[in-house]
Amino acid sequence: MSNLAIRVEHVSRYFKDTVALDDVSLSIGKGDLFFLLGASGCGKTTLLRSIAGLEAPDSGKVFFGNRDVTSVPTHKREAAMVFQSYALWPHMSVGENVSFGLEERGVVGDELVDRTLEALKGVYLEGYEDRRIDQLSGGQQQRVALARALVVRPKCLLLDEPLSNLDTQLRLEMRLEIRRIVKEYGLTAVYVTHDQEEALSVADKIAVMAEGRVQQVGTPEEVYRKPLNKHVAQFIGATNFLHGKVEWIVRDDDEDYVVRIRSEVGELYQGSVSDKSWKPTIGDEVQASIRPEAFRFDDSGDVINQMFGEIEEKVYQGPTVQYLVRRDSGDYIHVSEMNPSFTKEPGDRVTMIARKEDVAVLKMSDDK
Repeated sequence: MSNLAIRVEHVSRYFKDTVALDDVSLSIGKGDLFFLLGASGCGKTTLLRSIAGLEAPDSGKVFFGNRDVTSVPTHKREAAMVFQSYALWPHMSVGENVSFGLEERGVVGDELVDRTLEALKGVYLEGYEDRRIDQLSGGQQQRVALARALVVRPKCLLLDEPLSNLDTQLRLEMRLEIRRIVKEYGLTAVYVTHDQEEALSVADKIAVMAEGRVQQVGTPEEVYRKPLNKHVAQFIGATNFLHGKVEWIVRDDDEDYVVRIRSEVGELYQGSVSDKSWKPTIGDEVQASIRPEAFRFDDSGDVINQMFGEIEEKVYQGPTVQYLVRRDSGDYIHVSEMNPSFTKEPGDRVTMIARKEDVAVLKMSDDK
């Protein structure tokens, strides 16, 4: 039996002159909590709605397992959707909201009651079945929306920005709650968000999208530490880009290309190529992506990935201090110091180094 729960093959979707999805293909494994991540207008919600059956692709196919569901109505796909607005009926009680989907499927009597109470218990709302919706907090309303989706016992849970209407603390709590529910119920979940931190902290896999296309699919660690292109690198957290030319290439024990780059001001830096399909050649112009937290202040003499500059700005943020450093080359580097020592101040001369493992080497983009 296939381990793939959902497969999207070459799906495109157009709205007049706008390309919402451009030849998108994806494979989502059974039991995965899979995030579609991107900025507003990137196509992530259109893709989710295509998986749900709420949008019909102009071309391409959607499979659940080995079953082609491209033309199958939403209610026959064994999927349930949780919307950004919760979509709860204010004139119904909590229990009535949750049981509505069962009634539509012809479930009645004791089974209806038992499954409704079971779903409410699963989201920690046992005893709330007679409450009115307006008596609930935002987090409780989101739990009711989850219970309503779970009560029909779907194989796949589809979530469209489910936490965007909650305050910061509730968002943090509900992230973990959604992951717990997905894993306890053995569901495959597809989750749309624009929040990078949310995706990194909850997802099993992430698809980063832009302009209707999938830019990269991988684990949170892969897309953060080994971005395939400039868009992914700068969308998933802050980063620094350094330009240069490939001077030297080797293959390491993991069959990765490790390259040494010489910048226009003579500095050397070394890192690994993230895109396995790309073989760089000596003389290629490339970009090195280095996260602010990858740098440390160190003047021990390690000349690889060593840079010099002067601190111009310092911003205290509790567990971290953010520095803006003007390099001797004239450009700026962002450095994040964890558990800060408070020994560095604006005007100080500093030496910065980064491990080669923390340097992602990318093709030079068109907007260099």
